[in-house]
Amino acid sequence: MAYFLYRPVAALEKRGLKRVMAILLIYCLAIASLGALIYWIVPVTAAELGDLAKLYPHCVQDVQKLISQMDGISKPERLQIFIDHNLDQIETGIYNALQNFINTWYHLLNRILALIFAPILAFYILNDWEKIRDGFLNLLPPRGRVQLRSLCQEIDRIMAEFIKGYFLVAITVGLLTGALAAILGVPFPMIIGILAAITNLVPYFGPLLGGLPAVLLAWSVSLKLAIYMTLGIIIIQQLDANLFTPRVIGQKLGMHPLVIIFTLLAGGTLFGLWGIILALPAAAVLKVVLHWAHLKIAE
Repeated sequence: MAYFLYRPVAALEKRGLKRVMAILLIYCLAIASLGALIYWIVPVTAAELGDLAKLYPHCVQDVQKLISQMDGISKPERLQIFIDHNLDQIETGIYNALQNFINTWYHLLNRILALIFAPILAFYILNDWEKIRDGFLNLLPPRGRVQLRSLCQEIDRIMAEFIKGYFLVAITVGLLTGALAAILGVPFPMIIGILAAITNLVPYFGPLLGGLPAVLLAWSVSLKLAIYMTLGIIIIQQLDANLFTPRVIGQKLGMHPLVIIFTLLAGGTLFGLWGIILALPAAAVLKVVLHWAHLKIAE
């Protein structure tokens, strides 16, 4: 959080504001922006969630009807024996599932507490940013200190551009997915769009996590609508993988779109999911380091 807020704080400080006032102003603007977002989006989202809640009992009834139909089907004798013999294991599985549910809420509470304390910690880091940075740099000899500071500044600049591009692509995918749902008449297009934007930040599994609820909601209307929604999501994800991400992030990083595509493919092939997640940031840092090393050799 401190890293993301440092640039706007530094910009306000250059305009004459004191560091503490700049941080507080950024916090106030963030709270105001969040409030405006809640004011405009929450009513629509709440209405859609209300409609979704009304749809839930019908889904439960369909499941109960399916279970009743299955109860009416005669079970093979071996299956019945298997169920009787493994009843204890089934009960244990249910208990473990409930235990996992409780643990999940416990971890969620910890995350919420961490989220509450994060702005406080970020405030102190931002207020003493230069002191913390210089404290690490002072561990080096003077010549290496200047060179490392220059290198870190360039890496910081390129990473900031990468983050901007990454969020821009996610917002674009969310808008397109929400618009597609609205055009096709899929229920809750606002929720679908927001979910698609958030999950698109997760490489590899993100499109699946964001697309599956949209397809299921479309399926609640008709199979034909679900097929159209699936095809639309596939097209959007292909545009994301082959056009949006390579062009937008490539432009931000000063790298050719083909280099972006090959970097993602190489990262996924060599290191799997973590390779996909870290491929572009690592490539950006490597580009800066190689350029810096080339200049030093030329000197």
